[in-house]
Amino acid sequence: MNTMTSIQKSLRINKGQALIELTFIFPIMLALLYGAIELGSVISDYLTLTSTTREGANLTSRATDPNTALNAIIAAAAPTIRSTNQAQWRIIYSKIIQNPNVPCPPKPCTYMVDPSINGRLVRGNFAQNSKLGAQGANVTVISGMGSINPGQTFHAIEIYYNYAPDVMTNVGSQLINTTFYDRTIFTNVSGT
Repeated sequence: MNTMTSIQKSLRINKGQALIELTFIFPIMLALLYGAIELGSVISDYLTLTSTTREGANLTSRATDPNTALNAIIAAAAPTIRSTNQAQWRIIYSKIIQNPNVPCPPKPCTYMVDPSINGRLVRGNFAQNSKLGAQGANVTVISGMGSINPGQTFHAIEIYYNYAPDVMTNVGSQLINTTFYDRTIFTNVSGT
């Protein structure tokens, strides 16, 4: 009888110990779960933006009207980019042409953001400027400029997005840069 009582007592102690351990471990497990959710959300939004820049540059390089292309990529990037969160994002289309005031050859040719009305289009209200430079300014940030033939035209899509963590996972937002930027530049394939 004595051994039975000591076994029961030992089981009660183990149950209490497990409850205390769970109390300490549960917040850590919850934080890891929220961190995994946040990381998944960050990766999903970044992949959406990367895909959006590629599709936009591809559309405009194939002679799609830039306004139509911007509207299409905004619709495709939902729910990350939508009309109700315009303060969080900015999409910038830039047409890049050879600078007519600087003869070419010699290579590399000098390219500039087309100063015409449709040379630069902007959607969204997030306060960021193009990293390509101002409209009419020379562009020097296209890699491989030395191998570009004279007279080429390029179409660039730049996206800025201010990532806003969910209310549940807002704790980790101080650990990451919340302003995402992505850019894609396609050469003109339509001959225009």
